[in-house]
Amino acid sequence: MSRTDVQKARQAEREALRQRIDAELADMGPIPLSSWMMAEPPAAAALGDGRVPATEVELDAALGALIWRARHEIQDSHSYHVIGPDGALVAVLMPGTGDVAARQLVGQDELDLLELHRRPVGAGKAPTDYRQTHTYAVLWRFAQFGEHDDEALPLAYRRRPLRLHRAPPLDRSMVAGRHVKLMRLLHEKSHTFDELQAHTGLSEHQLHRDLAALHLVGSIVPA
Repeated sequence: MSRTDVQKARQAEREALRQRIDAELADMGPIPLSSWMMAEPPAAAALGDGRVPATEVELDAALGALIWRARHEIQDSHSYHVIGPDGALVAVLMPGTGDVAARQLVGQDELDLLELHRRPVGAGKAPTDYRQTHTYAVLWRFAQFGEHDDEALPLAYRRRPLRLHRAPPLDRSMVAGRHVKLMRLLHEKSHTFDELQAHTGLSEHQLHRDLAALHLVGSIVPA
């Protein structure tokens, strides 16, 4: 294949990617509520011993932290159980599909004490009353609301121009308007961290969290 043919093929691939991302962003539409507002537990939810229950977002952020910190050890050929400090099952992770099933009620005081245990893939069936979610969703909430000391965004993403790779593989209720603005900017052209901050007016801390979330779900890459 000649150099001209290669250039034409690459141009066609970029155009196809541009059109796909345009369609994905258009499908998102307006997003009036934040993921935090939509994830408060029902008013009747309570733990029998009087402890304060974690919200859905708090639990997901804790699960995302476990998964992210064990990312180099997690294997698709196994399932993983998240165990609370009392030895009870809190969540089940299936790396092969990305599926996560989480218990409905977990105490806030348990979140810092959760442990990830490798199990045979056949042990990946969760109780039927567990809430179904996905690895992308819990990683997103970890980046947005968890404690990660800026580790979740690689240093290269602070120094190099970034571009949009794909729209987040999430329910649109989890994606705020500022995320859509960032994606549109990165879809139009590559931008550095400082350029994005100038365009959006976001604080350094918030922009770092937003880019970390987009990075962890595979939506942005260095240009």
